Amino acid sequence: MKQLSIIIFATISFFFCASVSKAQLNGRVFVDTNNNGQMDPDEHSAKNCVVSDGLNVVKTDKNGNFSLPGWSKQRFVTVYTGAGYRCRQSFVPISESREEYVFAITPKERKKEIRFVQISDTETYEYRDWVDQLKQYAQVHQPDFIIHTGDICYQSGMSWHAENITTQKFGVPVYYCLGNHDLIKGDYGEKFFEECFGPAWYAFEEANTLFVITPMMKGDYKPSFNREDIGAWLKNLLKTYPAEQPKIFFNHDLITNGDEFDFKVNDHEAINLTEYNLKAWLYGHWHISMVKEHGESGVMSYGTSTLAAGGIDHSPSGFRVIDVDEQGNTSSHFRWTNLNREIEIISPQKNVAIQNAAGEIQLAVNVYHTGAEVDSVRYAFYGDEGFSWNSALDQSKWQKMVQESDWTWGTTLTPKESDHYTLVVNAFLHSGEILNAKHFFSVEQSIETGVNGDWFNLAGNAAHNPLVSEEHEVPYQLQWTSNIGSNIFMSSPVLYENMLITASFDDGNAKACYLVGLDAANGKEQWRYHTRNSIKNQVVVAQGIVIATDMQGITYAVDVLTGKMIWEHDLNYNRLPGFVSGLVTDGQLVYTGFGKSLSALDVLSGDVLWRNKDWDGGEGATPTMTIADDVLITSSQWRAIYAHNLRSGELLWKRNDEGMRFRDGVLSCIDGSLWVTGKGKDKAVPGILHQLDLKTGETIATYETGLQQSGTSAPIILKDRFIVAGSHPGIAAISRETGEQLWLFEVEPALLYTPSYYADRQQSIESTPLLIGDKLVFGAMDGQVYALDAASGKLLWKTKLGAPVITSAAVDGQRFYICDFSGNVYCYSSTIR
Repeated sequence: MKQLSIIIFATISFFFCASVSKAQLNGRVFVDTNNNGQMDPDEHSAKNCVVSDGLNVVKTDKNGNFSLPGWSKQRFVTVYTGAGYRCRQSFVPISESREEYVFAITPKERKKEIRFVQISDTETYEYRDWVDQLKQYAQVHQPDFIIHTGDICYQSGMSWHAENITTQKFGVPVYYCLGNHDLIKGDYGEKFFEECFGPAWYAFEEANTLFVITPMMKGDYKPSFNREDIGAWLKNLLKTYPAEQPKIFFNHDLITNGDEFDFKVNDHEAINLTEYNLKAWLYGHWHISMVKEHGESGVMSYGTSTLAAGGIDHSPSGFRVIDVDEQGNTSSHFRWTNLNREIEIISPQKNVAIQNAAGEIQLAVNVYHTGAEVDSVRYAFYGDEGFSWNSALDQSKWQKMVQESDWTWGTTLTPKESDHYTLVVNAFLHSGEILNAKHFFSVEQSIETGVNGDWFNLAGNAAHNPLVSEEHEVPYQLQWTSNIGSNIFMSSPVLYENMLITASFDDGNAKACYLVGLDAANGKEQWRYHTRNSIKNQVVVAQGIVIATDMQGITYAVDVLTGKMIWEHDLNYNRLPGFVSGLVTDGQLVYTGFGKSLSALDVLSGDVLWRNKDWDGGEGATPTMTIADDVLITSSQWRAIYAHNLRSGELLWKRNDEGMRFRDGVLSCIDGSLWVTGKGKDKAVPGILHQLDLKTGETIATYETGLQQSGTSAPIILKDRFIVAGSHPGIAAISRETGEQLWLFEVEPALLYTPSYYADRQQSIESTPLLIGDKLVFGAMDGQVYALDAASGKLLWKTKLGAPVITSAAVDGQRFYICDFSGNVYCYSSTIR
């Protein structure tokens, strides 16, 4: 749909009264083959074109003429362009003085399959990097259109988008949905939206599919329309097109969590959209990213968070790319934003490659650029001859790497004996750009040591007290890396005997969702268990069973050693946002769920010991649950911290004051007290560390951290000081006696955004640091893993991975294990061997 600027609308704003008197609306549609906007003698009328006044829907006759009866709330006449045409201006404001509404449509290729981009909830009035990234993607990949599914936000946001996020600026059609924050003060809620973007409900065709844009039914101010208005229009629309034609709907919100997509017209009537071959429903609103297949209907729903900032449930900043086939079936993938030509060789690291028992070494690179897909990655490998003027002539050296995830490419090879090696990598972007990296290294033999893992919860224990009684020496050396084929979010690795287990998520299709078991000694995959949806947070181990819950509330119990299912339990979660909290176990019971689905399950059988009845609601909460003596601590974003009796489920207390309602951090329990970070009162006091009484929830003490505290980290509590990781600008130590900041270590700006609403190059940590002896070990959103001296905050060691690190480490003896966002699991040893 051609977007009109505010300047143009200012000249015709007098047409937008609360109600234009009802009158017959006549017009015609013609095929403008030379695209000059006028009907020339050699051009012909367009028959069977669909035109609407927002209620009535008609087709043009054989002469291209149409007549609409009009209605009391009419504001636009809109042509719903067919798949083989485009229209320079597809809507015209209704005016009592206008005698005829004329539309010029221009022929274009009618495709069998198409691709489009969904963005949502940008909620901004200022230019940021994501605009140019999205614009480059549109220019390079030429999607058939871009759809913004609402919450452009208030007058200033809509004005800015109408100027900057347009068909003219992006070179592809840009469409908009009406969100709740787009209903603003005026004669009626959607009036300013109409001035910026035109009608708030309409349709168009691409390939064989009908795309339908529907408005949010309520918001900050009352709209002029109601359900009966939209229902009547929908009935007229659906009668105009074949019932069997595939249909995809856009709205700011999801109409249902169930299997039947019924649009409720009133208390007595509903339109069952599945009867009209509904294929997919795309929405925003919740600031989450989630995909779901709705029962036997097969309808797919795609929830997309904002590309401009971190989601409420810490969904990474990104936009969705959707492919639609000839039958209207959909698939999608995400493009993560804020990433500018990132390339990093992740194996070898630190000038050393470890050669396994088979004589092989791993070569791997993380490479990503928001504005253009990576088409291929090629590498050249040199021995003592090096990469030189002469050796560069040998083009046979260049070989292809295999794509292992959306971010990682790799291969293995057996090197010929040499003292030194050179790895050269070229990544070819779809834009024609080439990214390059080089690494010089030597090869050392791997000596596999036995692993006897005992790391069953986040931070190694149910109280999330992240202290490890080992002494490590730096520098650390990479022993192996293994990619599990999909992204890893907050699923920090757990260890049991020789096995390491983590989990993946797939915000694109909810297909590449797995629990994966690796041999902790060498990284070789031992088993893979497919889950129905993404697992985004902590998995746990108890009695030789790994337990995880996906975003739909399905809990899986799998044998750690074999990957065979032991039991499965449906929490009947059935709500938005999807489940994103971390599990915790005491070895006998596992605690999972959220709100009314919060449950205690028997580890061996999956039987329910108790289910929460005391609270519900709230947004996606990323903190992993905590066991503190006989108390279970859980959280709800935008609601509270809740304390339950561990055995009965009785609600003991809750706290939603003093910055504890809007908070994200994992709680630690040490010496009978709960410790949790939260937001401060204002910018002068950005973050607070709270000490709470475990039994009552009352505040014992508070300490200013000097950091922003919107990350998911748990604090480290020592006798003389606290160590707290923040969402900006890094990690700090605070004197327990004076409350003064003893030291501050700043990480680098995040590669992408995850903390809620973060969008300003913040330097974020989302993981829980471990205190291993006298060293702090943690990963950060800047794509690096750090080791600091805990006493001084001095940097001892770091390594670059080129992808955010959102997981915490797991420790076994002299090794630690950590995962990055691109799906890589890394094993580091505190000694070279």
